[in-house]
Amino acid sequence: MTIRIESVLAKVFYRKFCRKTGKENLLADKIISETPSPTGLGAILKTMRIPHWIKNAFVVAPILFSGQFIYPWAWVRCLAAFASFCLLSSAVYLINDIADRKADAAHPSKCSRPIASGRLSPITAAIAAIFLIAAGLGLAGWVTWANYGCDVMFQRVGVLVWAAAYLVLNLLYSLRLKSVVILDVIIVALGFVIRAVAGAAAITVPISPWLVVCTFTICLFIALGKRRSEIQDLSPDESNQTRKALRAYDLPFIEHMLGVSASMAILTYSIYTLAPQTIERVGSAHMIWTIPLVVYGMFRYYLITSRCGKGDPVVVLLRDRRMWIVMLAFAVLSALIVKYGSHPSVSSLLDVPR
Repeated sequence: MTIRIESVLAKVFYRKFCRKTGKENLLADKIISETPSPTGLGAILKTMRIPHWIKNAFVVAPILFSGQFIYPWAWVRCLAAFASFCLLSSAVYLINDIADRKADAAHPSKCSRPIASGRLSPITAAIAAIFLIAAGLGLAGWVTWANYGCDVMFQRVGVLVWAAAYLVLNLLYSLRLKSVVILDVIIVALGFVIRAVAGAAAITVPISPWLVVCTFTICLFIALGKRRSEIQDLSPDESNQTRKALRAYDLPFIEHMLGVSASMAILTYSIYTLAPQTIERVGSAHMIWTIPLVVYGMFRYYLITSRCGKGDPVVVLLRDRRMWIVMLAFAVLSALIVKYGSHPSVSSLLDVPR
């Protein structure tokens, strides 16, 4: 009980004091090192990276853009697919930490991970990963069955197929491909694309090719931002010991690729909002009003990842109120446009060829 109270007080101190004094990175490192580390089930939950489940929000994106959010059945299947990818992604994290336990032990911050520090045995982690994979694929199979029935569920490219593809791709990444420079960030971005396509398959709607390309470029930008953060945190010797791909990256190279991917992402999203299929589905071109929110969100992510120090960019983002406000505003505005954008009183405000 005393340990739990100390941990809670440490977190409160971090949130209230570190932010206001601008000494976030140094004090956060001290708090993390002094906060008692979990064992047993707590160690498994920590290795599952539950805060990273926010990445699976891409599974939910198609229900927003397709206008299916008014149907309860669509939400049930969409959230089931979301849960499936949460379980599978946590299984991948467990397997990744098993494979990287020696390299993580040499990392200044990753050495505190349960498997690297010895608080969680590789065998226990492997058993937990197998259970999560079975549960995740089971949920994906249920969504596919609910959409197509038993007779044809294995003849369609449903959620189960995309979930299996996501699992295989990420296992290859964790066990081998993350050491291949450039290919590592491309695979991370493809993982997000699979999430988005699986979300569309969960509610049986086609997904815009431009939205697929936009998802890829935005997530390539996200992956490169994380690499940049890792390079800033580690010395050359530490980079060589922890991840081979980091040897080939340097800050000018990463900054150049960030600029290219950001430009591509903004351009492809803008094209998506003006694509004939999007205008036909929405009934107007009013999705263009979401472009400033996308631009702000990307630049805010760049700012945060450049200043997060040795903190996990995902955790830092989850604590950023402005990012939450932008994401909420984007979701609400997109839903309103999809629902009411075709109303005669607003659909004719923009001159769109018919």
